[in-house]
Amino acid sequence: MAFGPLELMVLSFPADQLTAGVRATLNRLTTAGEMRIVDVLVVRTDAAGGACAVELSELPGLHGDRVRLARLATGLITESDIDEVAAMVDDQTDALAVLLEHHWVRDLAGPIAASRGNIVALTHIPGAPGHGRILTGTTI
Repeated sequence: MAFGPLELMVLSFPADQLTAGVRATLNRLTTAGEMRIVDVLVVRTDAAGGACAVELSELPGLHGDRVRLARLATGLITESDIDEVAAMVDDQTDALAVLLEHHWVRDLAGPIAASRGNIVALTHIPGAPGHGRILTGTTI
C-alpha cells in the first residue's frame, strides 16, 4: 500500500496524564477523511534515560474500545523513531507520537502532477507560544 505524504507529530504532556479527550480527538481524525492515523503510540522515558513505547490500548486513563485503540498502532514508528522522540522529553513527561497521512495533499498531488508540477516542500509550523508546548518533528 502506498502512503503519502506522512508526518510524524510529537506532542508532550505530563507523565500518565493522557486523557479520554485525546482518544476522542484521535477517533475524530480517523473518521474525518482528510487525514489518516497511520501509527500512534506513547513514548515513556525513565530516570536512567531508557525509553519504551506504550500502545494506547494499554493506558488505563483512556476508556473506550480497546480493540479500536489497538488497531491504531501499526508498528511503522520504528525503534529509532522512539529513541528520537524520547530524546525530546524528560522522565517526568510522556510523548504522544502520531504518524499522520495527509489525504488532502495526496489528492492535490494528482492535479498538480497533471499540470507537470510537483509538491516541493511540506513545512510544519508549530502552534503559537503559550498554547501548550508542542514539539515539532520531521516531515517524512
